[in-house]
Amino acid sequence: MAGWSDGYVTEIQYTGQFYPELAPGYLAFCCLRQSIRPPALGTGATYLELGCGQGFGLNLLAAANPGMQFVGVDFNPAQIANAARLAAEAGLSNVTFADDSFAQMLAAPDGRWPKCDVIALHGVYSWVSVENRAMIVQIIDRLLKPGGLVYVSYNCLPGWSANAALQRFIQDHVAQGAGDLTTRIVTALKAAQEIQEGGALYFKGAPSLKARIAQALNRPPEYLAHEYLNLGSEPLFSADVAGQMAGARLTLAASAGLADDIVHLSAPAPLQPMIQGASDRTWRETLLDYASNRVFRRDVFVRGVNPLTREERDALLDATPFALLVPAGDVGLDSTVPIGTLSGNPQVYRPVLDALADGPKTFRELLRLAQAREDVVLQALTLLTGRRQIHPCVPDRAGASAASFNRALLDRMAFGEIPSQLAAGGVGTGVDLKLEEVLAVSAHMAGEEAPRAMAHRGWDILARTGRRLRKDGAVLEDQTANEAELAQRIAEFTASRLPLLRDLGVLGT
Repeated sequence: MAGWSDGYVTEIQYTGQFYPELAPGYLAFCCLRQSIRPPALGTGATYLELGCGQGFGLNLLAAANPGMQFVGVDFNPAQIANAARLAAEAGLSNVTFADDSFAQMLAAPDGRWPKCDVIALHGVYSWVSVENRAMIVQIIDRLLKPGGLVYVSYNCLPGWSANAALQRFIQDHVAQGAGDLTTRIVTALKAAQEIQEGGALYFKGAPSLKARIAQALNRPPEYLAHEYLNLGSEPLFSADVAGQMAGARLTLAASAGLADDIVHLSAPAPLQPMIQGASDRTWRETLLDYASNRVFRRDVFVRGVNPLTREERDALLDATPFALLVPAGDVGLDSTVPIGTLSGNPQVYRPVLDALADGPKTFRELLRLAQAREDVVLQALTLLTGRRQIHPCVPDRAGASAASFNRALLDRMAFGEIPSQLAAGGVGTGVDLKLEEVLAVSAHMAGEEAPRAMAHRGWDILARTGRRLRKDGAVLEDQTANEAELAQRIAEFTASRLPLLRDLGVLGT
């Protein structure tokens, strides 16, 4: 793990996944709900992702936002080669990739890298060395435009403190083993589980680790390697991150974990007056981190805070309608928030969802239909957006580029790669899909309409990739049972969600 990798895991490539918090429209909404002016993230804007990994998410965003320019940088050449290959297969002309390190980026002459409206880092900042974090801040200082936005996620303290000891245990156990890295990671986790179940006193003092170990054993080894084995990684206090970002003249604007900076959803009632009374934003966030025992932060910083009046904020919200990502009938009213579960008021949520079922609506329209206070409706929209139930629309639909990207992903199913997310050009983000939904979309885009024929096509893919459906907790082994179940699920999907996906620009125009 030494040499050019600087202690970062390169033996196993990182997972290819889209993180919805990185969508331009989502980030702009994060600022708007805090009455802070976001940069104009439409045609002509430039978006840079540092540590873009396999580039799946950046390619999806480029397909869903064709008026913007996207740049992805990752020092792992194998991952950048994969990212560029997907961009070529999808015919994307508004995204470029480079396999530069942070040091190489800083050493490049002026003009090599564009000035950016957004710089995003997901799963990078607390996983690299102190020296690399300092270089990241320098890159941001050099490339971010005034008024620009930075998204940075990181493992944070105090919530991650128990996990730090688990991380060290896994690193030391992996170092003792032999064989491929994937096997050693799983073996280390099982050893941690064994000593936990055997009554090790440390685990009795950190009861949350039991669930974390069990959860980790169900995660891909690629994820686990990068979560636990990078030698420079360490959890960070939010106050320290804010101080470091101040070196690039950045100020914390909002959380992209949309309930995380709402005090009454993130702190027990007795602590709320203390937190609300904190005049210093950094201290307020520290109090919130302790109140909710936060493990992971998704911070949105801006370079130059421009507060919005309520009238300006509402006008900007009204310029960006919201749209459903799932059928209105599938949306539950309960939201998971840092201090538990919040049950939404049906008298607020149902009018909003019923209105959106008829098509995108502005904040002002939803406010009128819900007949509730402005802050109540905005909180409902905030939680629904954070739960991936609704999303702000983009000004220019990306039908052709999104459909081209989705076809490229679906073509890869012939090689056993079944996507779980597709680009939605109408809202500038991605949508999550179940296996049978992906199969149905693939068949529809190929011109097949009959559920039974689509099920037969789906079975071919299942058989080729060694996958099977489950029903009532049991695995369906034979072709007949899988095709029958597929046909039923596809018929339900075709009647409910497929028209919505067509409206969202997943299938093209």
